[in-house]
Amino acid sequence: MKKLLFLLIFLFQFCSYENPYTARIKYDYITIDQIGNFWIYKNQEGNEKYVEVKENTTNLEKDFREVIILEENYIETYWYKGEGFLSRYRDIEINFNGNLYQVEHRWQNYIEIPLVKGNSWIDEWTDTLLFFNEPLYRTDNLQGYIECFETIEIEAGKFKNCYRIKFHVFEKIISTVIGDSISEKTYWEWYAPDIGLIKSTYDNETWELINYGKKEEGE
Repeated sequence: MKKLLFLLIFLFQFCSYENPYTARIKYDYITIDQIGNFWIYKNQEGNEKYVEVKENTTNLEKDFREVIILEENYIETYWYKGEGFLSRYRDIEINFNGNLYQVEHRWQNYIEIPLVKGNSWIDEWTDTLLFFNEPLYRTDNLQGYIECFETIEIEAGKFKNCYRIKFHVFEKIISTVIGDSISEKTYWEWYAPDIGLIKSTYDNETWELINYGKKEEGE
């Protein structure tokens, strides 16, 4: 009888225990599809950045995808959250003789979801464009790698189970008009459960979340 009671207690404890991996899987780390969500970030110089999810009142589409509008300091950016991935829409410009020329626009797969430690992905893009009636060969690759999950303590609070993602961007241009160039950059982003992006480092600049919430309709 005692053995049976012990077995029942063990089974109850085992079934009631929530595996941390399972717990993280059920969270939403990419909350940019919830209209009214906002985030305020500050960098080490004290500059602030305001980001808000705006309603797509006109059903705006880019390449046959209805976009999520993310407004950053009053500048709209466009995103798409699909089954298992997050993409951003890029208008790619080239600076030539002090003027900006748009040479390409496309969706770039940015993050694979759900987030899993050790997962990696790559978005590879190679295209031949016409620039001032001459061919321009462009390579644009983005690699993402989920390094770990950790606890992050910043001004906005203490956040557990945050995923740290490492991004590596490689761009190459071959052109007789503007010359050849290669650019490589590495940066990191941290995502908290049911909140989204809370910290990022890019070009020696760090942005940390100081406030966040959800605007109600009519505000």
